[in-house]
Amino acid sequence: MTQFPFNVMRSFIVVILFFISLFSIAQVTERPNPERLYNNLSIEFPNFLSVTESDMLEQKLVGFSRETSNQICVVVVDDLNGMDAASYAIELGTSWGVGKKEFDNGLVILIKPTGGSGGRDLFIAVGYGLEGAIPDLATKRIREEEMYPYLKNGENFKALDNATDKLMALAKGEINAKDYSSSDEGKNNIIQSILIIALIFFLAWIFSKGGGLGGGGYTYSSGRSSGGFGGGSSSGGGFGGFGGGSFGGGGSGGKW
Repeated sequence: MTQFPFNVMRSFIVVILFFISLFSIAQVTERPNPERLYNNLSIEFPNFLSVTESDMLEQKLVGFSRETSNQICVVVVDDLNGMDAASYAIELGTSWGVGKKEFDNGLVILIKPTGGSGGRDLFIAVGYGLEGAIPDLATKRIREEEMYPYLKNGENFKALDNATDKLMALAKGEINAKDYSSSDEGKNNIIQSILIIALIFFLAWIFSKGGGLGGGGYTYSSGRSSGGFGGGSSSGGGFGGFGGGSFGGGGSGGKW
């Protein structure tokens, strides 16, 4: 969706997510014990990744965490307990404490593979400390180019392998976030926003001349919410445990 050119909508989303967080945190699934970075909690899709694939992904994520202290947590669930994917992913990241508390450098890839074509959910949530390195438009491009085509074909490991490659490269500065976010689609979104502004001015001119009525709309862009509490640490599967990171509204999501 188009990124809104003003800060008004972002501030509005901040308030909405804040109040949602006050009432929704108990609805998020509890942190697993032992803690892992790849977590398939789905009953309907117990083989979302094969055993070999899940082990490969876990080792990749653990290695990245040890190398950089950034943490990418992948979570597969059957339902969102009445929440939208953005709120669920953000609250899960905060309540589990993904990322280090002092850096808030966690990422959550939330996948809900149930619901059929067009009803499945995907959201990439970005911790406070990584929002500069991984802006919303970058996560949008990752979803649309690196994940959706493969998820639709049942190539789940390929989708996650691609996505984590790009997220890791962005987090480490190996990919320029500004260049990566400035895809053709991102430029088209900017053009569309400019056209909307032009239309608003045109309608205002019509009204000033006593003309007819015009319609309007808004676009959504994620914004920050409240911070949160983090999880403790435990060990399991070679992973040292989450570190108490906090999440706001950074990231993006959609249906597939």
